[in-house]
Amino acid sequence: MARNKYPEKTIEQILSISYRLFLEKGYEQTTIQDIINELGMSKGAIYHHFKSKEDILHAIGDKGFYYPNSIEKFKNLNHLNGLQKLKKIICTEFENLEKQQFDKMAISLTENPKFVSILLNGTLKHGVPILQELIEEGKKDGSISISDSKSASEVILLLNNVWLSPMIGQGNETDLERKILYLKELTELMGIPFIDEDVLNAMNNYLKNIFK
Repeated sequence: MARNKYPEKTIEQILSISYRLFLEKGYEQTTIQDIINELGMSKGAIYHHFKSKEDILHAIGDKGFYYPNSIEKFKNLNHLNGLQKLKKIICTEFENLEKQQFDKMAISLTENPKFVSILLNGTLKHGVPILQELIEEGKKDGSISISDSKSASEVILLLNNVWLSPMIGQGNETDLERKILYLKELTELMGIPFIDEDVLNAMNNYLKNIFK
């Protein structure tokens, strides 16, 4: 059997197709055979890289597929300061239908401790550098006043992805709306007042869609 000269491309293809199928059909409803059919690969080719469907899911989480891509859209807009860019990116991400689909899917998987661990690790690995870059820009232009941008990024994302998240946190839509308002108060005290009316609306609309 010929050796695959580009295994990283094969892995990327498997993860990309699997991610799309998990969003479209749901993780539990997607089978390895579905992935094989969509890829047009042999079962052996997939199992050469991943032992199971769960391994594929963990690789997707570790790669940070669900982390914001909208930073590229806004970071070079020179007429916006760092805080304004942060607000735009957050609104765009909460309105992102793919993020909403992923989070709906993830709610059903939160009893899987490995998956929860992957989400938390992904937050620190992929999310913190993105937020930290924006906070640093805001510090330079004076729109954000905080001393430790990395710690602030970690606190905000862990609160958002654990305490506030419908995937991991407990509670209903009303509880989460209450938490959003407290997060607004807290980030204003921190010197990063990014939760304005537009962000609040985006967050609340996101919750309504998640709990449909």
